[in-house]
Amino acid sequence: MTMPRSTPAAEGVDGRGLLALLDAFETPGHGYHSLMVARHGRVIAEGWWAPYTRGRAHLGYSLSKSFTATVLGNLAGRGLIDLDVPVLSYLGAWESASAKWRRVTVRDCITMAVGHTADAWEWRGDHARAVAFDGESDPLLGLILARDPDGEPGRRWAYNQVATYLVAQAIAAVTGEPVSVHVRRLLLDPFGCRSARAQRTPHGRDLGFSGLHVTTESILALAQSWLDGGVWQGRALVPADYARLAPRPTTASLSSDDVGDWSYGYGHSFWGASRGYRGDGAFGQFAIVLPEQDVAVAITSEVDVMQDVLDRLWQHLLPAVGGIPDPDADARLAVRLAELEHRPWSGGEPRPGLRVRRDPASQLPEAYGAAGLHTTASGRHLLTIEHPSGELVTMIGDGQWLESRWATPAGPELPVLASGGWRSGVFGAQLRLIETPHTVLVTIDPATDSVRLDWRLVPLTGSDPFEAVSFPI
Repeated sequence: MTMPRSTPAAEGVDGRGLLALLDAFETPGHGYHSLMVARHGRVIAEGWWAPYTRGRAHLGYSLSKSFTATVLGNLAGRGLIDLDVPVLSYLGAWESASAKWRRVTVRDCITMAVGHTADAWEWRGDHARAVAFDGESDPLLGLILARDPDGEPGRRWAYNQVATYLVAQAIAAVTGEPVSVHVRRLLLDPFGCRSARAQRTPHGRDLGFSGLHVTTESILALAQSWLDGGVWQGRALVPADYARLAPRPTTASLSSDDVGDWSYGYGHSFWGASRGYRGDGAFGQFAIVLPEQDVAVAITSEVDVMQDVLDRLWQHLLPAVGGIPDPDADARLAVRLAELEHRPWSGGEPRPGLRVRRDPASQLPEAYGAAGLHTTASGRHLLTIEHPSGELVTMIGDGQWLESRWATPAGPELPVLASGGWRSGVFGAQLRLIETPHTVLVTIDPATDSVRLDWRLVPLTGSDPFEAVSFPI
Protein backbone atom coordinates (compact mmCIF):
# COMPACT_ATOMS: atom_id res chain seq x y z
CA MET A 1 0.00 0.00 0.00
CA THR A 2 1.56 3.28 -1.09
CA MET A 3 1.22 6.52 0.78
CA PRO A 4 -1.52 8.98 -0.31
CA ARG A 5 -0.53 12.03 -2.33
CA SER A 6 -1.28 15.69 -1.67
CA THR A 7 0.22 19.11 -2.36
CA PRO A 8 2.45 21.30 -0.20
CA ALA A 9 -0.25 23.96 0.13
CA ALA A 10 -2.89 21.45 1.21
CA GLU A 11 -0.59 20.25 4.00
CA GLY A 12 0.47 23.68 5.19
CA VAL A 13 3.87 23.84 3.47
CA ASP A 14 5.12 26.74 1.36
CA GLY A 15 6.15 25.28 -1.98
CA ARG A 16 8.67 28.08 -2.44
CA GLY A 17 10.76 26.53 0.31
CA LEU A 18 10.86 23.21 -1.54
CA LEU A 19 11.86 25.01 -4.74
CA ALA A 20 14.65 26.72 -2.81
CA LEU A 21 15.72 23.32 -1.49
CA LEU A 22 16.02 21.99 -5.03
CA ASP A 23 18.04 25.08 -5.97
CA ALA A 24 20.38 24.36 -3.07
CA PHE A 25 20.68 20.70 -4.05
CA GLU A 26 21.31 21.29 -7.73
CA THR A 27 24.78 22.74 -7.57
CA PRO A 28 27.08 21.90 -10.50
CA GLY A 29 28.16 18.29 -10.41
CA HIS A 30 25.79 17.44 -7.57
CA GLY A 31 25.13 13.82 -6.64
CA TYR A 32 21.45 13.72 -5.64
CA HIS A 33 19.42 10.77 -6.93
CA SER A 34 15.96 11.09 -5.35
CA LEU A 35 13.91 13.11 -2.89
CA MET A 36 10.54 12.43 -1.26
CA VAL A 37 8.84 14.56 1.39
CA ALA A 38 5.65 13.75 3.31
CA ARG A 39 3.61 15.77 5.77
CA HIS A 40 0.68 14.50 7.81
CA GLY A 41 1.28 11.12 6.19
CA ARG A 42 0.80 12.41 2.64
CA VAL A 43 3.51 12.75 -0.01
CA ILE A 44 3.83 16.40 -1.04
CA ALA A 45 7.01 16.26 -3.14
CA GLU A 46 8.74 13.44 -5.02
CA GLY A 47 11.33 13.38 -7.76
CA TRP A 48 14.13 11.31 -9.25
CA TRP A 49 17.10 12.72 -11.10
CA ALA A 50 17.22 10.74 -14.35
CA PRO A 51 18.51 8.16 -15.03
CA TYR A 52 17.41 7.16 -11.50
CA THR A 53 13.75 6.15 -11.40
CA ARG A 54 10.96 5.42 -8.95
CA GLY A 55 11.00 1.64 -9.32
CA ARG A 56 14.74 1.09 -8.95
CA ALA A 57 16.15 -0.33 -5.74
CA HIS A 58 19.08 1.70 -4.36
CA LEU A 59 21.84 0.64 -1.98
CA GLY A 60 21.16 2.23 1.40
CA TYR A 61 24.48 1.35 3.06
CA SER A 62 24.00 1.83 6.83
CA LEU A 63 20.39 2.82 6.40
CA SER A 64 20.06 -0.99 6.38
CA LYS A 65 20.65 -0.86 10.15
CA SER A 66 17.36 0.95 10.75
CA PHE A 67 15.49 -1.74 8.81
CA THR A 68 17.26 -4.42 10.89
CA ALA A 69 16.40 -2.57 14.10
CA THR A 70 12.74 -2.44 13.09
CA VAL A 71 12.69 -6.19 12.51
CA LEU A 72 14.41 -6.71 15.87
CA GLY A 73 11.80 -4.62 17.67
CA ASN A 74 9.03 -6.64 16.07
CA LEU A 75 10.58 -9.95 17.11
CA ALA A 76 11.22 -8.68 20.64
CA GLY A 77 7.60 -7.59 20.90
CA ARG A 78 6.53 -11.08 19.92
CA GLY A 79 8.76 -12.62 22.57
CA LEU A 80 11.10 -14.30 20.08
CA ILE A 81 14.20 -12.33 21.10
CA ASP A 82 15.12 -10.84 24.47
CA LEU A 83 17.08 -7.62 24.04
CA ASP A 84 18.74 -7.94 27.42
CA VAL A 85 20.26 -11.41 27.18
CA PRO A 86 23.74 -12.15 25.77
CA VAL A 87 23.68 -12.11 21.98
CA LEU A 88 25.92 -15.18 21.91
CA SER A 89 23.24 -17.20 23.68
CA TYR A 90 21.46 -17.22 20.31
CA LEU A 91 24.54 -18.00 18.22
CA GLY A 92 25.90 -21.26 19.61
CA ALA A 93 29.30 -19.72 20.33
CA TRP A 94 29.10 -19.52 24.11
CA GLU A 95 31.84 -22.01 24.98
CA SER A 96 34.47 -20.47 22.69
CA ALA A 97 33.82 -16.85 23.69
CA SER A 98 35.71 -14.73 26.21
CA ALA A 99 34.07 -13.56 29.41
CA LYS A 100 33.74 -10.06 27.99
CA TRP A 101 32.00 -11.25 24.84
CA ARG A 102 29.61 -13.25 27.01
CA ARG A 103 28.45 -9.99 28.61
CA VAL A 104 27.50 -8.38 25.29
CA THR A 105 23.70 -8.27 25.04
CA VAL A 106 21.47 -7.95 22.00
CA ARG A 107 20.68 -4.38 23.12
CA ASP A 108 24.39 -3.59 23.36
CA CYS A 109 24.67 -4.66 19.72
CA ILE A 110 21.72 -2.74 18.31
CA THR A 111 22.88 0.41 20.15
CA MET A 112 26.56 -0.01 19.15
CA ALA A 113 27.67 -0.35 22.76
CA VAL A 114 29.54 -3.63 22.29
CA GLY A 115 32.62 -2.18 23.95
CA HIS A 116 34.88 -1.71 20.94
CA THR A 117 36.53 1.69 20.63
CA ALA A 118 36.61 1.50 16.80
CA ASP A 119 34.91 -0.40 14.04
CA ALA A 120 36.04 -4.03 14.26
CA TRP A 121 34.68 -5.11 10.87
CA GLU A 122 37.59 -5.81 8.55
CA TRP A 123 36.18 -8.41 6.16
CA ARG A 124 35.44 -7.15 2.65
CA GLY A 125 34.56 -10.31 0.71
CA ASP A 126 36.51 -12.32 -1.83
CA HIS A 127 34.21 -12.74 -4.85
CA ALA A 128 33.26 -16.22 -3.69
CA ARG A 129 29.81 -17.25 -4.85
CA ALA A 130 27.26 -16.69 -2.11
CA VAL A 131 25.33 -19.80 -1.14
CA ALA A 132 21.83 -20.20 0.19
CA PHE A 133 21.31 -19.51 3.87
CA ASP A 134 21.36 -22.80 5.74
CA GLY A 135 21.07 -21.67 9.36
CA GLU A 136 24.27 -23.49 10.28
CA SER A 137 27.64 -22.27 11.56
CA ASP A 138 29.02 -18.94 10.41
CA PRO A 139 32.77 -18.87 9.58
CA LEU A 140 32.88 -15.11 10.23
CA LEU A 141 31.71 -15.49 13.81
CA GLY A 142 35.05 -16.96 14.90
CA LEU A 143 36.90 -14.02 13.34
CA ILE A 144 34.67 -11.58 15.18
CA LEU A 145 35.05 -13.28 18.57
CA ALA A 146 38.82 -13.39 18.19
CA ARG A 147 38.92 -9.64 18.81
CA ASP A 148 37.71 -8.80 22.31
CA PRO A 149 35.98 -5.47 22.92
CA ASP A 150 38.40 -2.88 24.28
CA GLY A 151 36.00 -1.49 26.87
CA GLU A 152 33.10 -2.69 28.97
CA PRO A 153 30.02 -3.75 27.00
CA GLY A 154 27.11 -1.39 27.51
CA ARG A 155 29.37 1.48 28.55
CA ARG A 156 31.72 1.99 25.62
CA TRP A 157 30.22 3.15 22.30
CA ALA A 158 31.73 3.16 18.82
CA TYR A 159 30.06 2.97 15.44
CA ASN A 160 30.71 -0.65 14.63
CA GLN A 161 29.47 -2.92 11.85
CA VAL A 162 30.17 -6.06 13.90
CA ALA A 163 27.41 -5.10 16.33
CA THR A 164 24.58 -5.12 13.79
CA TYR A 165 26.00 -8.16 12.02
CA LEU A 166 25.62 -10.10 15.28
CA VAL A 167 22.02 -8.90 15.58
CA ALA A 168 21.30 -10.11 12.05
CA GLN A 169 22.78 -13.52 12.80
CA ALA A 170 20.83 -13.76 16.07
CA ILE A 171 17.63 -13.07 14.13
CA ALA A 172 18.55 -15.77 11.62
CA ALA A 173 19.39 -18.26 14.37
CA VAL A 174 16.16 -17.67 16.30
CA THR A 175 13.80 -17.72 13.33
CA GLY A 176 15.59 -19.93 10.81
CA GLU A 177 15.31 -17.15 8.23
CA PRO A 178 17.77 -14.38 7.28
CA VAL A 179 16.92 -10.85 8.27
CA SER A 180 16.18 -9.86 4.67
CA VAL A 181 13.24 -12.30 4.62
CA HIS A 182 11.80 -10.54 7.67
CA VAL A 183 12.42 -7.14 6.07
CA ARG A 184 10.50 -8.29 3.02
CA ARG A 185 7.56 -9.75 4.96
CA LEU A 186 7.28 -7.18 7.76
CA LEU A 187 8.14 -3.99 5.86
CA LEU A 188 8.61 -4.14 2.12
CA ASP A 189 5.48 -6.08 1.19
CA PRO A 190 3.22 -3.80 3.29
CA PHE A 191 5.10 -0.79 1.89
CA GLY A 192 4.36 -1.99 -1.65
CA CYS A 193 8.04 -2.41 -2.52
CA ARG A 194 8.48 -4.91 -5.34
CA SER A 195 12.14 -4.27 -6.08
CA ALA A 196 14.59 -5.04 -3.28
CA ARG A 197 17.98 -6.69 -2.99
CA ALA A 198 20.58 -7.51 -0.35
CA GLN A 199 24.32 -8.04 -0.30
CA ARG A 200 25.60 -11.15 1.44
CA THR A 201 28.78 -12.76 2.63
CA PRO A 202 30.20 -15.56 0.45
CA HIS A 203 28.57 -17.93 2.94
CA GLY A 204 25.10 -16.60 2.20
CA ARG A 205 24.74 -14.46 5.33
CA ASP A 206 22.91 -11.14 5.23
CA LEU A 207 25.07 -8.32 6.52
CA GLY A 208 22.32 -6.57 8.46
CA PHE A 209 24.44 -3.43 8.83
CA SER A 210 24.60 -2.65 5.11
CA GLY A 211 23.79 -4.08 1.71
CA LEU A 212 20.02 -3.54 1.65
CA HIS A 213 18.78 -2.13 -1.66
CA VAL A 214 15.28 -0.63 -1.51
CA THR A 215 13.26 2.00 -3.34
CA THR A 216 13.01 5.60 -2.19
CA GLU A 217 9.32 5.05 -1.44
CA SER A 218 10.26 2.26 0.96
CA ILE A 219 12.71 4.54 2.72
CA LEU A 220 9.99 7.16 3.10
CA ALA A 221 7.54 4.54 4.35
CA LEU A 222 10.04 3.44 7.00
CA ALA A 223 10.48 7.05 8.14
CA GLN A 224 6.70 7.59 8.16
CA SER A 225 6.06 4.44 10.20
CA TRP A 226 8.48 5.65 12.87
CA LEU A 227 6.96 9.12 12.75
CA ASP A 228 3.65 7.40 13.49
CA GLY A 229 5.01 5.60 16.54
CA GLY A 230 6.10 2.37 14.87
CA VAL A 231 2.78 1.98 13.04
CA TRP A 232 2.21 1.52 9.32
CA GLN A 233 -1.28 2.03 7.90
CA GLY A 234 -2.85 1.21 11.27
CA ARG A 235 -0.70 -1.86 11.92
CA ALA A 236 1.92 -1.81 14.70
CA LEU A 237 5.32 -2.86 13.34
CA VAL A 238 7.04 -2.61 16.74
CA PRO A 239 5.72 -2.31 20.31
CA ALA A 240 4.91 1.21 21.48
CA ASP A 241 7.60 1.17 24.17
CA TYR A 242 10.26 0.15 21.63
CA ALA A 243 9.06 2.87 19.25
CA ARG A 244 9.50 5.46 22.00
CA LEU A 245 12.90 4.14 23.09
CA ALA A 246 14.66 3.32 19.83
CA PRO A 247 15.20 6.92 18.61
CA ARG A 248 16.59 8.10 21.95
CA PRO A 249 20.39 8.38 22.02
CA THR A 250 22.07 6.23 24.63
CA THR A 251 24.26 7.81 27.29
CA ALA A 252 27.30 5.92 25.99
CA SER A 253 26.86 7.30 22.46
CA LEU A 254 26.76 10.90 23.67
CA SER A 255 30.39 10.62 24.76
CA SER A 256 31.65 10.26 21.18
CA ASP A 257 33.69 12.95 19.43
CA ASP A 258 31.40 13.15 16.39
CA VAL A 259 30.50 16.62 15.11
CA GLY A 260 27.49 18.35 13.55
CA ASP A 261 24.28 16.34 13.45
CA TRP A 262 26.31 13.23 14.29
CA SER A 263 27.11 14.64 17.72
CA TYR A 264 23.54 14.11 18.98
CA GLY A 265 24.09 10.46 19.77
CA TYR A 266 22.80 7.09 18.63
CA GLY A 267 19.85 5.01 19.77
CA HIS A 268 18.66 1.60 18.61
CA SER A 269 20.18 2.05 15.13
CA PHE A 270 18.77 5.54 14.68
CA TRP A 271 20.82 8.73 14.93
CA GLY A 272 19.80 11.69 17.01
CA ALA A 273 19.94 15.04 15.27
CA SER A 274 19.62 18.76 15.83
CA ARG A 275 16.10 18.30 14.44
CA GLY A 276 14.21 15.06 14.89
CA TYR A 277 16.13 11.86 14.23
CA ARG A 278 17.12 9.73 11.28
CA GLY A 279 18.48 6.55 9.79
CA ASP A 280 21.28 7.18 7.35
CA GLY A 281 23.83 5.52 5.11
CA ALA A 282 27.11 6.48 3.51
CA PHE A 283 27.16 8.93 0.59
CA GLY A 284 23.82 10.45 1.56
CA GLN A 285 21.06 7.88 2.04
CA PHE A 286 18.53 9.25 4.52
CA ALA A 287 15.28 8.36 6.28
CA ILE A 288 14.55 11.53 8.28
CA VAL A 289 11.84 11.79 10.94
CA LEU A 290 10.74 15.25 12.11
CA PRO A 291 8.06 14.78 14.80
CA GLU A 292 7.72 18.46 15.61
CA GLN A 293 6.80 19.25 12.00
CA ASP A 294 5.01 15.92 11.31
CA VAL A 295 7.32 15.49 8.33
CA ALA A 296 9.15 12.48 6.90
CA VAL A 297 11.90 12.75 4.26
CA ALA A 298 13.69 10.18 2.09
CA ILE A 299 16.83 10.94 0.09
CA THR A 300 19.22 8.85 -1.99
CA SER A 301 22.41 10.30 -3.37
CA GLU A 302 26.13 10.14 -4.06
CA VAL A 303 27.48 12.97 -1.93
CA ASP A 304 30.78 13.38 -0.16
CA VAL A 305 29.72 15.60 2.77
CA MET A 306 26.47 14.33 4.30
CA GLN A 307 26.19 17.22 6.74
CA ASP A 308 25.65 19.52 3.75
CA VAL A 309 22.47 17.62 2.91
CA LEU A 310 21.05 18.13 6.39
CA ASP A 311 22.11 21.77 6.51
CA ARG A 312 20.18 22.45 3.31
CA LEU A 313 17.11 20.69 4.67
CA TRP A 314 17.20 22.69 7.87
CA GLN A 315 17.73 25.92 5.95
CA HIS A 316 14.99 25.52 3.33
CA LEU A 317 12.52 22.82 4.29
CA LEU A 318 11.91 23.65 7.94
CA PRO A 319 10.93 27.32 7.43
CA ALA A 320 8.52 26.21 4.70
CA VAL A 321 6.58 23.99 7.10
CA GLY A 322 3.75 26.09 8.50
CA GLY A 323 4.54 28.91 6.09
CA ILE A 324 2.02 30.70 3.94
CA PRO A 325 0.97 28.23 1.22
CA ASP A 326 1.48 29.27 -2.40
CA PRO A 327 -0.52 27.16 -4.93
CA ASP A 328 1.38 28.77 -7.82
CA ALA A 329 4.62 27.56 -6.28
CA ASP A 330 3.11 24.07 -6.03
CA ALA A 331 2.54 24.07 -9.79
CA ARG A 332 6.09 25.20 -10.48
CA LEU A 333 7.40 22.59 -8.04
CA ALA A 334 5.49 19.77 -9.77
CA VAL A 335 7.04 20.73 -13.13
CA ARG A 336 10.50 21.01 -11.61
CA LEU A 337 10.29 17.62 -9.91
CA ALA A 338 9.14 15.95 -13.12
CA GLU A 339 12.11 17.34 -15.04
CA LEU A 340 14.93 16.44 -12.65
CA GLU A 341 17.90 14.88 -14.41
CA HIS A 342 21.58 14.31 -14.53
CA ARG A 343 22.16 15.40 -18.10
CA PRO A 344 23.79 12.68 -20.17
CA TRP A 345 27.20 13.39 -21.57
CA SER A 346 27.59 13.88 -25.31
CA GLY A 347 30.35 14.60 -27.77
CA GLY A 348 31.29 15.45 -31.32
CA GLU A 349 31.90 13.35 -34.39
CA PRO A 350 32.64 9.66 -33.70
CA ARG A 351 36.15 8.39 -34.31
CA PRO A 352 37.44 5.10 -35.65
CA GLY A 353 37.41 2.14 -33.29
CA LEU A 354 40.44 1.63 -31.10
CA ARG A 355 41.84 -0.57 -28.36
CA VAL A 356 43.87 0.88 -25.48
CA ARG A 357 45.74 -0.41 -22.45
CA ARG A 358 44.65 0.16 -18.87
CA ASP A 359 46.28 3.21 -17.26
CA PRO A 360 48.01 1.86 -14.13
CA ALA A 361 46.82 4.95 -12.21
CA SER A 362 43.21 3.76 -12.55
CA GLN A 363 41.28 3.34 -9.31
CA LEU A 364 39.52 0.19 -10.44
CA PRO A 365 41.54 -3.00 -9.74
CA GLU A 366 44.02 -4.40 -12.23
CA ALA A 367 41.50 -7.09 -13.15
CA TYR A 368 39.72 -4.40 -15.16
CA GLY A 369 42.15 -4.28 -18.04
CA ALA A 370 42.47 -3.09 -21.61
CA ALA A 371 39.47 -1.48 -23.27
CA GLY A 372 38.02 -1.37 -26.75
CA LEU A 373 35.72 1.31 -28.15
CA HIS A 374 33.82 1.65 -31.38
CA THR A 375 30.75 3.51 -32.55
CA THR A 376 27.76 1.69 -34.03
CA ALA A 377 25.86 2.76 -37.13
CA SER A 378 23.17 4.25 -34.86
CA GLY A 379 25.71 6.53 -33.15
CA ARG A 380 25.97 4.56 -29.91
CA HIS A 381 29.36 3.80 -28.41
CA LEU A 382 30.27 0.23 -27.51
CA LEU A 383 32.84 -0.08 -24.70
CA THR A 384 34.46 -3.41 -23.85
CA ILE A 385 36.69 -3.95 -20.82
CA GLU A 386 38.82 -7.03 -20.32
CA HIS A 387 38.14 -8.97 -17.12
CA PRO A 388 39.16 -12.48 -15.96
CA SER A 389 35.50 -13.45 -15.56
CA GLY A 390 34.66 -12.41 -19.11
CA GLU A 391 34.59 -9.28 -21.24
CA LEU A 392 32.42 -6.50 -19.83
CA VAL A 393 30.30 -4.89 -22.54
CA THR A 394 28.72 -1.48 -22.02
CA MET A 395 26.50 0.48 -24.40
CA ILE A 396 27.15 4.21 -23.99
CA GLY A 397 24.63 6.74 -25.22
CA ASP A 398 25.83 9.95 -26.84
CA GLY A 399 23.43 12.45 -25.31
CA GLN A 400 21.28 9.72 -23.81
CA TRP A 401 21.42 7.05 -21.11
CA LEU A 402 21.73 3.43 -22.22
CA GLU A 403 21.51 0.38 -19.97
CA SER A 404 23.80 -2.64 -19.96
CA ARG A 405 24.19 -5.48 -17.50
CA TRP A 406 27.54 -6.85 -16.40
CA ALA A 407 27.74 -10.54 -15.53
CA THR A 408 29.47 -11.05 -12.19
CA PRO A 409 31.33 -14.02 -10.69
CA ALA A 410 28.75 -14.21 -7.88
CA GLY A 411 25.90 -14.79 -10.32
CA PRO A 412 23.60 -11.73 -10.32
CA GLU A 413 24.08 -9.10 -12.99
CA LEU A 414 25.16 -5.54 -12.23
CA PRO A 415 23.03 -2.95 -14.10
CA VAL A 416 24.94 0.00 -15.59
CA LEU A 417 23.53 3.12 -17.24
CA ALA A 418 26.03 5.05 -19.32
CA SER A 419 26.46 8.16 -21.43
CA GLY A 420 29.48 9.79 -23.03
CA GLY A 421 31.23 11.02 -26.14
CA TRP A 422 34.33 12.46 -27.78
CA ARG A 423 35.49 15.90 -26.69
CA SER A 424 38.76 17.60 -27.63
CA GLY A 425 40.20 14.32 -28.85
CA VAL A 426 39.43 12.42 -25.63
CA PHE A 427 36.52 10.05 -25.01
CA GLY A 428 34.79 10.44 -21.66
CA ALA A 429 31.91 8.48 -20.20
CA GLN A 430 30.08 8.08 -16.92
CA LEU A 431 28.94 4.60 -15.99
CA ARG A 432 26.33 4.76 -13.24
CA LEU A 433 25.93 1.59 -11.20
CA ILE A 434 22.29 2.51 -11.06
CA GLU A 435 21.29 0.42 -8.04
CA THR A 436 24.09 1.90 -5.93
CA PRO A 437 25.18 5.45 -5.15
CA HIS A 438 28.28 5.05 -7.33
CA THR A 439 29.64 6.13 -10.71
CA VAL A 440 32.61 4.87 -12.73
CA LEU A 441 34.33 7.52 -14.84
CA VAL A 442 35.97 6.34 -18.08
CA THR A 443 38.57 8.41 -19.92
CA ILE A 444 40.13 7.12 -23.15
CA ASP A 445 43.02 9.14 -24.56
CA PRO A 446 44.38 7.99 -27.94
CA ALA A 447 47.43 10.20 -27.43
CA THR A 448 48.57 8.03 -24.52
CA ASP A 449 46.97 4.83 -25.84
CA SER A 450 45.31 4.35 -22.45
CA VAL A 451 42.04 4.17 -20.58
CA ARG A 452 41.52 5.42 -17.04
CA LEU A 453 38.87 3.73 -14.96
CA ASP A 454 38.12 5.78 -11.86
CA TRP A 455 35.40 6.29 -9.29
CA ARG A 456 33.52 9.51 -8.69
CA LEU A 457 33.52 8.42 -5.03
CA VAL A 458 35.12 5.09 -4.09
CA PRO A 459 32.55 2.69 -2.55
CA LEU A 460 32.93 1.55 1.05
CA THR A 461 33.09 -2.03 -0.21
CA GLY A 462 36.32 -1.25 -2.06
CA SER A 463 37.44 -0.35 -5.54
CA ASP A 464 36.01 -3.42 -7.31
CA PRO A 465 32.52 -2.82 -8.79
CA PHE A 466 31.72 -6.51 -8.37
CA GLU A 467 31.72 -6.03 -4.60
CA ALA A 468 28.40 -4.22 -5.16
CA VAL A 469 26.65 -7.39 -6.31
CA SER A 470 23.34 -8.05 -4.54
CA PHE A 471 20.66 -10.73 -4.48
CA PRO A 472 16.87 -10.39 -4.88
CA ILE A 473 14.86 -10.64 -1.65
